Amino acid sequence: MFEFPKADPVERGCGDREPGGVYAESGLSPYGRPLEEFLLDPPIAVPDGLDLINKPQLWQRTVAAGEPVCDADGCPVYDLLIWVGQEHYPYCPDFIEELRRYGASRRLNPNLDLSLLSRTSRMILVHPRARNLAWQTQMPPATCHKDLPGHAVALTSTDEQSSADEREDDETVSTPIALPVEQEHVHGPQAGPCLFKLWDVIPQEAAQTVIAERIPDDAEGEGSADNQRYPARPLCLRAIGSTVYQYRPTGESAEGLVPGIFATLPITGVALIRFADGSVNERARENVEAGFSAHGEQALPWYESDR
Repeated sequence: MFEFPKADPVERGCGDREPGGVYAESGLSPYGRPLEEFLLDPPIAVPDGLDLINKPQLWQRTVAAGEPVCDADGCPVYDLLIWVGQEHYPYCPDFIEELRRYGASRRLNPNLDLSLLSRTSRMILVHPRARNLAWQTQMPPATCHKDLPGHAVALTSTDEQSSADEREDDETVSTPIALPVEQEHVHGPQAGPCLFKLWDVIPQEAAQTVIAERIPDDAEGEGSADNQRYPARPLCLRAIGSTVYQYRPTGESAEGLVPGIFATLPITGVALIRFADGSVNERARENVEAGFSAHGEQALPWYESDR
């Protein structure tokens, strides 16, 4: 029960975990895959009619034709659809950088039927500023960390071919997760807004520390392609909860940012946070225990914790 990846119980952008809370986790592991494999680039538009704000909900997974996806035992697969609030994470990179360091820990309504979740389930994350509708009027980022052709100025045609060859040779790369939505129609060689452009449009004023530093001017220096377009980009340090990360703002507007699905994470387990008397939310405990009856070996593991 306890030998599975857990999220670090540090202070986060949304604060500390609360007594009696139930949290879905995507923990880190030295044997795991790189975070970039679980990020969606470009982010996906949120389907119309979904009321997600502060309302994590179960979402039955389907293929593009609308047929339900079932696990190896023939049970329908349900995912968690979770809104990452702007009040705690003003910019999508705030959450991604926290996720990179500490894993994901998202509070759930204890009345959700958690018995529907299994090891096949995913945590589908939405941020209100994940899609950049102004991407066609802005310069591409210096680097796309998914190495998508046309997404970044640093990728030459040779780089693109090399990256494609590496992906073709790597048979261990995870199969993309089928979502019950379709990506929007995109235009041009950049194939939609690059997720990693979101770091560029965070304003300098959002940083706690600003270092006046220039990108190298030499043609061979790191960042030289980006330097031709943005000759003076300060190094900024931004703090969210326990996370401090760096970014280099281009000065471009963030006004084009709208909601989007930006990541699909494996759910590694569920954490039940104890009250002062050592008890936990019994409704949530009953739900996760019911998952063992429903899914057997494919049931989500869970544990109790003081924080």
